[in-house]
Amino acid sequence: MKRTIRVFSLLLAAVMLLSAQALATEPAQAVTDVEHSGQYLCGLPRVEPAQAFTDVTKQDYFYDAVNWAVEKEITSGVSKDVFAPNRDCTRADFVTFLWRAAGKPVVNYAMSFSDVKESFYYAEAVRWAASLGIVTGLSKNTFGAANAVTREQAVTMLWRFAKQQGFDTTQGGMAIREYNDYDSLSEYAREAMAWAVNTEILKGSNNRLLPDAACTRAQLVTLLYRLKSQTTDMVNYSGDVTGWMYASESKDTLVNLLVSIDTVAHGSAGGSLQQASAAVSLMKLAMIESGKAEDAVKTYLNGMNATQKDFFSFQWQQALRQANALLDGSEDPAILDDAGDAGFDLKAVSSDRVDALDKTVTELLRDAGVTDEWKNHTDLEPFNAA
Repeated sequence: MKRTIRVFSLLLAAVMLLSAQALATEPAQAVTDVEHSGQYLCGLPRVEPAQAFTDVTKQDYFYDAVNWAVEKEITSGVSKDVFAPNRDCTRADFVTFLWRAAGKPVVNYAMSFSDVKESFYYAEAVRWAASLGIVTGLSKNTFGAANAVTREQAVTMLWRFAKQQGFDTTQGGMAIREYNDYDSLSEYAREAMAWAVNTEILKGSNNRLLPDAACTRAQLVTLLYRLKSQTTDMVNYSGDVTGWMYASESKDTLVNLLVSIDTVAHGSAGGSLQQASAAVSLMKLAMIESGKAEDAVKTYLNGMNATQKDFFSFQWQQALRQANALLDGSEDPAILDDAGDAGFDLKAVSSDRVDALDKTVTELLRDAGVTDEWKNHTDLEPFNAA
């Protein structure tokens, strides 16, 4: 009897040991089997800010980035006190980072990736990213979720994400050619990598870009954090109309979208294309997490005088009309190609969210004393009609 108990105990101990090892060494493919409820990344729970991680110190280049990413719930640690900054990230991981940074938008889009099932934690993130052209997959039907994301892949996704969010992504230049491995860049990634180098989002290592190297968790949150730092220059909208109306040098994403709406020259050459771009800006605002866009509009209006608020109200109404026309099909979407917004997916926009945003903006304008958005602009035919 004692021998039987001893054998059973040994077997039980062996099973427990193997289970512990399996948990500690999760295979790369396990990324496709993780359930995700919005509180987990790679199947692991969120933890305390960076100072709680034993492997993240204030001397690390990624310390602030980790703190920011955890605070914004973009990612978490791999355990309560371990962040694992040097662990390679998968393509699914980074797309999920971007999706969370965008406010977890929900879109109606049919994916063609056969390796992304609806039950996978990253399915909604991939659907959103695919709908905006942020990801195109390893092939038409394969996303490659469990594949390690390379540096040039990550930068290209970040560049496309930045473009969709309203950042200035035209900053290229020749600085990238100074890196020893410039010639090893994939053709598809060159414009994105040039932008990242020029904006100092990507800094390389020992004069190398290492485009094919896998990105670590620390590197990815740092890329996002550096992109976020591009949005710190807010515009002061005090002063006369010309002082705020053409403040396009702002690097703040939401402000740039509002300025795009606010600076359309109706009736001028190219006015219809400007109006189409303004409509896209309005729809992009509507795609941002509920509350953030509304707060941005409130801040934007706070620095304006009565005339400026009235003018913005007029511009908002015109952009709204164009957006609704594009969404309901009464306006030919081909105009977006000519306006420079060919990659914008109208199917990814929720009409209900546009209506909700407009309702809040209208309330803000009414609270600011703007009761008739047409009163100072009756000369702007045909936009003075009721």
